Amino acid sequence: MQKYVSLLIISATTIGIFIRGDELYAVIDMVALLFVVAMGIGHALGAKAADNKITRFGDGCVRGGWLGFLIGIIQIINRDGAAQIDPTVIVPAMAVACLTLLYGYIFKLLSMQLD
Repeated sequence: MQKYVSLLIISATTIGIFIRGDELYAVIDMVALLFVVAMGIGHALGAKAADNKITRFGDGCVRGGWLGFLIGIIQIINRDGAAQIDPTVIVPAMAVACLTLLYGYIFKLLSMQLD
């Protein structure tokens, strides 16, 4: 029971902070979310019989978050606005790149509670 209470507290706190912010859409990016979840599922499906699939999912989400972050940074660097150091191009793209890390660690934290 304690596991589910902690899961509820973590989820409610995270969602509450997202909602409390002025712009909820700023913390939601479906492509970043799908990328992280797909990496987590792929990592869990590759688990050996002795491995815990929930733990593997969380680990995969963190790794997917870092991969998504690196892909985002590469895309930012390859944009025309990066050469001119245009913050109107760089800052929003950097925020989306950071979302993959956020999603990865949130799913890792939740998977630790389910493990």
